[in-house]
Amino acid sequence: MGLAQIADSWTIGGTGNTGSHGAVSAGGAIGQRDGTPPGIDSSKPMAFLSELKRRRVGKVAIGYGAVAWMVTEASSVVLPALRLPEWTVTFVVVFLLVGFPVAMVMAWVFDVGPQGIKRTAPLSDESASMQLRLRIAYAVVVMLLMAGLGYLLYERGLGRAVAGERHGSIAVLPFTNLSGDASKDYFSDGMSEELLNLLARVPGLQVASRTSAFAYKGRKVDIRQVGRDLGVETVLEGSVRQAGEQVRITAQLIDTETGFHLWSETYDRQLADIFQVQDEIAGAIVDRLRIQLAPQEQQLAQRTRAPTQNVEAYELYLKGQAVWKKRGEDNLKRAIDLYQSALTRDPAFARAHAALASAYVVMPGYTKEQGDEEKFFRLAETSARQALVLDPNIGEAHAVLAQINSDRGDFLDAESGFFFAISLEPNDPTPHHWYSILLSKVGRLQAALNQAKRAYELDPSSAVLAANLANTLLQLGQNDEALKFANLAANLGLNKKRFGIEAAIAMRQGNWDVARRLITEMDGMPDEIKPYAARFVDALADPKLRPEVVASMRKIDPEIAPQLLFIAPYLQLGEVDLVYQILEDELRRDSNDWASTWDLAHAWSPEGRQFRNDKRFGALAERIGMVDYWKQYGYPDGCRAGTGDVAIVCS
Repeated sequence: MGLAQIADSWTIGGTGNTGSHGAVSAGGAIGQRDGTPPGIDSSKPMAFLSELKRRRVGKVAIGYGAVAWMVTEASSVVLPALRLPEWTVTFVVVFLLVGFPVAMVMAWVFDVGPQGIKRTAPLSDESASMQLRLRIAYAVVVMLLMAGLGYLLYERGLGRAVAGERHGSIAVLPFTNLSGDASKDYFSDGMSEELLNLLARVPGLQVASRTSAFAYKGRKVDIRQVGRDLGVETVLEGSVRQAGEQVRITAQLIDTETGFHLWSETYDRQLADIFQVQDEIAGAIVDRLRIQLAPQEQQLAQRTRAPTQNVEAYELYLKGQAVWKKRGEDNLKRAIDLYQSALTRDPAFARAHAALASAYVVMPGYTKEQGDEEKFFRLAETSARQALVLDPNIGEAHAVLAQINSDRGDFLDAESGFFFAISLEPNDPTPHHWYSILLSKVGRLQAALNQAKRAYELDPSSAVLAANLANTLLQLGQNDEALKFANLAANLGLNKKRFGIEAAIAMRQGNWDVARRLITEMDGMPDEIKPYAARFVDALADPKLRPEVVASMRKIDPEIAPQLLFIAPYLQLGEVDLVYQILEDELRRDSNDWASTWDLAHAWSPEGRQFRNDKRFGALAERIGMVDYWKQYGYPDGCRAGTGDVAIVCS
């Protein structure tokens, strides 16, 4: 090959001639004077751009991209709205991506003009090698444009479809009060709680409890961290600005995995329209989360009418809710006053009646007066029933009635009441909590554990629920797990000295010195009883001391502590006959009062094995209504129905 031929082979128009298009400078076979590498003419980029312009492919690319973007936008909205499968949006995106290089090839090869579609002819001075290089460069550009278009279509179409996939869990964070008045916090908090209550009624949607979500109030947190902490896929947050009768509510739904907004809206309304706004927000969220509801479920998921038409009554109710959650005798009394004031303004306010019932039913646990349970139970029952007359679908009221029945020993009605309350508000931890206590009383310990776990899962920041789970595990003899949740309850703010799980485990393990110290340090134990408690641990350690210790415990003044409170210690000391005697005396004294004073759960603990295996147990269980319950809902774990005069047999 001659020098001229070699030189020609490195030029754009290398055809073997020595004309202007094929000439190179001296030394062109090695490199050009301007530093351009061999084989690349400095005019090549301009020639390539000129060729793109001549073939008008830029207009086609821009036009195709614009149309593809509009089609993707429309499909990402319309196709999900038509309830078509999620893959349909993916199909549209893939189809558009595949079509892009086809359109680009067609634009390069053909030209559309007044004479119709014609094949674009190459320039007269283009060599075959030059055409090849132009085509390669064009292919690279098309691939880059295709990658960019693909990213755009994913973000606007497929990415949106992925973000629109069904989500099954949500946390409603406390809305921010932007009114400039801290005393209005109750209103923004109440807005959040109303939305939480509405969403909690949606079948198939897991809603983080109020306690867990409100732990983030006033804190600047990453929504993705909230999702990890609470185990939810989405978070609803917002703000409330109230000025007189005007209110502005902003709400936004966020994906906790990506941190991207799924939906947001601002509402400027009159205060009287607050319930309509709540319903609109809840409806929008259900739609955005793509939750499919059967027709019979839609009644539970939507409010047929506003809770009250009286805005002042609603504000008083919200204030009462804020105070009630703080607990304590003074706060409960204040909450009761606020609920009653709300009902004075609107006697048909069903939710206020239910809230008043809840305040009454927990009051006995906070008052100093002994024996006042029945008084508050009557008040709670009246308020709960009034609430259900006005609105039979208030789960809170059903749970209150079930709790009252459980405390009174009416196990059959309590069971059905809790079942109905949970079916109405499955994401409310309180009915699960109370139901677990009922199941513990009747010996269905595995079911009790399931309910205790469910309550804790719904509100993992609740010390009370963690302690209840610890107690249930203790009944089952799972000491290590019980201690784990007892410590967790303490870390969440509950005083371990109040419920004595550590002391019980120490006694089971024979750590007598530790047990003696812990049991005498328990809060709530009268000072007069502490010496007897220490001697009780001594008797456990040394069986020879038991007759003396039992005799001294029998002499304790019933005004300080009635004998019923010592059933568990007597069972641990093996005094089964004495326990049956005490229970028989109590039934003879008052056959209706036993449920509020006995701790029936002791019968099902490891320490109660000898007691429940005794032949007298079946007759006792029949007298207090347990056998009727077992026949309908199932016998305790490890027990079965007996034959003849034997009501139950436990292994």
